[in-house]
Amino acid sequence: MRVPRSLYLAMFTLTASIGVIFGLIASLQDDLGFTNSALGLIAGASFFASFFSQLWLAPLADRGKTKFLLIGALIGAALGTVWFAVASSVWELIAARALTGIGFGAFAPAARAVVANVDPTRAGERLGRLAAIETSGFITGPVIGATLNEIWGLDAPFIFLSVVLILILPGLVRINLSTEKVLHQGSRLTAAKKILNRKEAVGAILLGAAMFFPAGMYEAIWARFMEDLGASTLFVGISLTMYGIPFALTASTAGKFIDRIGPWRAAVFGISVIIPMTFIYGFLTSPWLLMGLAMVEAVGQGVGSPACQAAMVKATNESERATGQGMVGAAGTLGAGFAALIAAPLYAGPGPEETFMIVACVVAVLGGAAVLLGRDKIPPVKVSVQL
Repeated sequence: MRVPRSLYLAMFTLTASIGVIFGLIASLQDDLGFTNSALGLIAGASFFASFFSQLWLAPLADRGKTKFLLIGALIGAALGTVWFAVASSVWELIAARALTGIGFGAFAPAARAVVANVDPTRAGERLGRLAAIETSGFITGPVIGATLNEIWGLDAPFIFLSVVLILILPGLVRINLSTEKVLHQGSRLTAAKKILNRKEAVGAILLGAAMFFPAGMYEAIWARFMEDLGASTLFVGISLTMYGIPFALTASTAGKFIDRIGPWRAAVFGISVIIPMTFIYGFLTSPWLLMGLAMVEAVGQGVGSPACQAAMVKATNESERATGQGMVGAAGTLGAGFAALIAAPLYAGPGPEETFMIVACVVAVLGGAAVLLGRDKIPPVKVSVQL
């Protein structure tokens, strides 16, 4: 079985519909006049909705409902995206963002399970490719948003992406999953308990939280921080694109590297890059320098994100793949949701220095705990000594 191209296209467009808000949130704030604290609520709504979706809906893919899940998720995301275009209040924006988060939370784990089950021995390579496409969508979204905003206004990017999501549906309907079988017979809770009894699985979950924690901060305050440093809305979109390019390139090529050295060694490399970069962001005063260092951090993310998913693949069997990927994703979105909630008030209060320092420290604690749990799966370094 080959991975259907429509699955990749759907992932790209879905994440573009989520990423479009990154570059436009500050403009929306100026247009509708809501406070900085509302930035965190809007960003956090997507993450928290995705958290529950990945825990509750993703396991349906282990019960023979993969196509149903993929199609339903895309419809939900399309409705959430078009709602964002017509929303006129903060609460409508929060609800629309939550609906989009539910769509992503249902789609992504099912897609990752399909990709991983094609050939588990090459899970890192295939998940890396999917992560690259996922990130490509995120970084293309802000560019689409900035461009269409300049031409037709703030509503245009959301309407355009919702239409594209609907147009992709026929391709998903035609996906052949005839070999899919009901693999899980127990309850969701039973499946989750089995996975949580394995140290390396818990480590992968904590690693997911560590890797995705900064994303919540970025969605809540990146555009605000950039514009406060003097960047334009267009430059904000460009900065997100320039972050995503090395991420996508690294993730698409790091898969074989992850399969060769193991996901846990790759994860150590990833967090070792992310922590120091995040720590110093708040001390920067140039949007150009901020963008440059973000591109360095993106390399760590490009290795660490597929490594995290590959670690969970190794900790689960075929009948648990979607559930395990959902748990990793849920941990990541929960962490990102908390980061989104705390980032905006921290930025408005103590300031950017303290905000980025706190986020870096959280990544260090979560990443360190994850590596301790997964260290039994880190192969020893072979040293040959010739006399």
